[in-house]
Amino acid sequence: MGFFDWLRRKDAEPEAKAATAPAAAPAPAAPAQPEEEWEKIPAFLPVDASEHRAVVIAATAIAAGDRPESQLVVRRVNAVNPEHRLVSCIASALAAGAMETSQFVVKNVYKRK
Repeated sequence: MGFFDWLRRKDAEPEAKAATAPAAAPAPAAPAQPEEEWEKIPAFLPVDASEHRAVVIAATAIAAGDRPESQLVVRRVNAVNPEHRLVSCIASALAAGAMETSQFVVKNVYKRK
């Protein structure tokens, strides 16, 4: 028995185990949220075209500040979805419990169809 025989034996063992073990296919993972049961609630809703003008004027005036020569382009105007906001506030309040210093970020809200 040589000095490096233990190394050769370790290298040969995984090959022997791999050859004798049957090839089992991994089971497909079930999705956490099936798309047919859950509907995603958007965080923001599009605003009517009639309300765009007032919002765009206010937003560009605030963004321009003291630079009247600047040009701004508003691509879309959205409003906060009240349902999403209510659910995220309730969920974060329940998750916080007694810990006043904790912070939570709600990334998605789903509702059952």
